[in-house]
Amino acid sequence: MEYIWYVIAALGAGIGTGLAGLSAATVMVPILIVLCPSFSGETGAYQATAIALASDILGSAVTTITYGKHKNIDLKRGWIMLTCILTMSTVGSYAAWLAGNVVLGGFTLFLTFFIGIRFLIKPDTSREKTVSKGEKLDWKGIAISLFFGLTIGFGTGFVGTGGGMMMLVVFTAFLGMELKTAVGTSTFIMTFTALIASVSHILIHPAIILERWDVLLICIVVATTASLVSAQFANRVKNRTVGLVTGAVLTVLGAAMLILNYWPTLGLL
Repeated sequence: MEYIWYVIAALGAGIGTGLAGLSAATVMVPILIVLCPSFSGETGAYQATAIALASDILGSAVTTITYGKHKNIDLKRGWIMLTCILTMSTVGSYAAWLAGNVVLGGFTLFLTFFIGIRFLIKPDTSREKTVSKGEKLDWKGIAISLFFGLTIGFGTGFVGTGGGMMMLVVFTAFLGMELKTAVGTSTFIMTFTALIASVSHILIHPAIILERWDVLLICIVVATTASLVSAQFANRVKNRTVGLVTGAVLTVLGAAMLILNYWPTLGLL
């Protein structure tokens, strides 16, 4: 039965990456730690995080290629975020190992739900006036990129997210990118951050690849395929449609995972 959940988790993760540049952990980690008993141990959340990061690598890469073909990447406004995130992701990985399951598991469950609500409330995160592609950052843009880049970088390693959702908000709400350009740019960055963070997780806890190679393989293949298909769809429809679909999926998933995880604790079962 767990293998079915592996496929479902990877499928949802890939769709989220292709549609809105979400990291695999947003969908994958909650499903693995709540519905798969083998991930309920002392290091379960940490292993789920590493698998999600590894799935992000190829999933983000094929998504980046698809958005790149449609000229929806802007590295001139994203290079500072890239540098900061790469620097801090390893630090976050070590902190995650020290934190343990309670912090990681609870955080990802609530994150999934609230990100879904945000998309439903505001499906299109773009400004009314977006900047031109390739326009240089002003001093405010540099300061914003430094602050959020360092913060997101730490979160990438700690929570196991590629930082896609957070980068999406920063790129659209603060740096003025159009939604699809923000998705393409964030998935480009996620390709490298996921690689560094997943390697860091595996080096810190080698049992992930020695004992979980079958889960890794399933999740990587399914997530990559789903990312490619959903990215092609996203580049053909309106931004609002992408946002609504993403919001509905994440809200339902997040609510279901929170109920399953906390219901027994509240004594309602």
